Amino acid sequence: MPGFECADYTWDKADPDTYTISDDKRRVYFKGDPQKQYRPVIGDKGFSDGKHYWRVQTPCDNMRVGLATAGCPLDQEIGTSEHSWCIDLQTGDVWHNAEDTRARSIYVPAPNAVARLYKIVVPISGGTVGFKLDMDEGEVQVFFNTEYMGLLIKDPNLKDKGPLFPAVAIGGLEGKMAASPPDPTTVPPMYSYKRNKL
Repeated sequence: MPGFECADYTWDKADPDTYTISDDKRRVYFKGDPQKQYRPVIGDKGFSDGKHYWRVQTPCDNMRVGLATAGCPLDQEIGTSEHSWCIDLQTGDVWHNAEDTRARSIYVPAPNAVARLYKIVVPISGGTVGFKLDMDEGEVQVFFNTEYMGLLIKDPNLKDKGPLFPAVAIGGLEGKMAASPPDPTTVPPMYSYKRNKL
C-alpha cells in the first residue's frame, strides 16, 4: 500500500482587503477587520487523487484550518459553503456548509456544527496542524503537533468534489499570521490504540 506524499504548498488566493500574503507566499497576515474574520486563504496545490500530507503553522488559536475547493468563495467565512471544510482551533467544532458559525462555545458543540473533535486542545500560542488526505477513502485525518486528533472528513464521494486545496482562516486582531512550512520530512503515524499520558 503506497504511503502519503508530503505536500509543499504556498498561499495563493485570498481577499486582498482581508489579508496580506508575504512575498515568498509562505505567510499570510490578517488585516484586522472584524467584519471579515475567518474568510479563507487557499493554497496553491490541489489534490484530486492519492494520499497527501501537509501542515499549517498557527502561532495562535484564533484560527480555522481545513480544505477548500477551487470554487470556495473568498468573501464569506470558511465552512459556510459546500466548498470548504474546517476545524475551529478554539472549540474543536467542524464546519461544512453551515449557515452560521458564530454560535461558538468551548463547553458544548455549536448547534449547526458537523461534529466536534473533543481531543484537540490548542494553546493560545498555537502549534502545527497536520492533515492526512486520502482521496480514495474519502478521509481527512487531523493532527496537532504530530498527535492524531480525529477525522475532519469522512465522505465516500470526496473524490468527486476535488481538487481540494489547503485552507486557513484567521480571526482576532490585526497582524495575526498563519504559515505554510516547507515540506515535512515525515508523516506522523496513526495510532490504532489510545496512548496513555503520565
